[in-house]
Amino acid sequence: MGGGPVLKRALEVVRQLGVADEDLCSSSDPVSAPGSPSRRRTWVMLQRRAPHGSSASPARTVKPMETFDAIRARRNVRAYTDRPIPPQDLDRILEAGRRAPSSMNDQAWDFVLVTERERLRELSRVWRYAEHVAGSAATIALVLPATEDRDERDIRWFDLGQAAMAMMLAAADLGIGSSHAAVGDQALARELLGLPEDRECAMLLALGYPADRPLRPIEEPARRPLDEVVHRERW
Repeated sequence: MGGGPVLKRALEVVRQLGVADEDLCSSSDPVSAPGSPSRRRTWVMLQRRAPHGSSASPARTVKPMETFDAIRARRNVRAYTDRPIPPQDLDRILEAGRRAPSSMNDQAWDFVLVTERERLRELSRVWRYAEHVAGSAATIALVLPATEDRDERDIRWFDLGQAAMAMMLAAADLGIGSSHAAVGDQALARELLGLPEDRECAMLLALGYPADRPLRPIEEPARRPLDEVVHRERW
């Protein structure tokens, strides 16, 4: 494994911790990387710090979260800084949506990424509660085939919800806030996004760095208690 001084120093540290070279280098996929969860996390850290031109992911400026921390840190963010989101991070978020599960692997969705400021301002007019889209660093329009079939529509909306949540969690992992919005004016959305007549914009997912405070795991969320929500074996 090549690399500069930072990567070489990191290798020295993990070797001292008993992580073998083959555990670090045997896979290009953190899911299939061998060893304990801590070793897989080390693999991810090293891959993210690998030099440009390697097979690793681009370097990141935000410390990666554990999966459950990202779940606990995600919250609706509707006010954003002016900081743009790096293209590789937007691609990472979109990739999370692409990998989401769908019924029969239907993958009926399409995603339209919008970053132009004037288009974002116009897009915020498609719903009365979509004002935050205007100030977002980027917004993803989640698009589905238009259909009158209720069963087909319900299944695809459920699938799309899974894709939206995957993207929100991927964003949270990068320290990027998110908030969805409905779409009321389909004609305006179709015009702004250039959608075919047989497609509809199901929802918008606004993204940006939080203007108030960084994303951190929320210890006491405004949610019903677990014992009230969960019923074991029977109601």
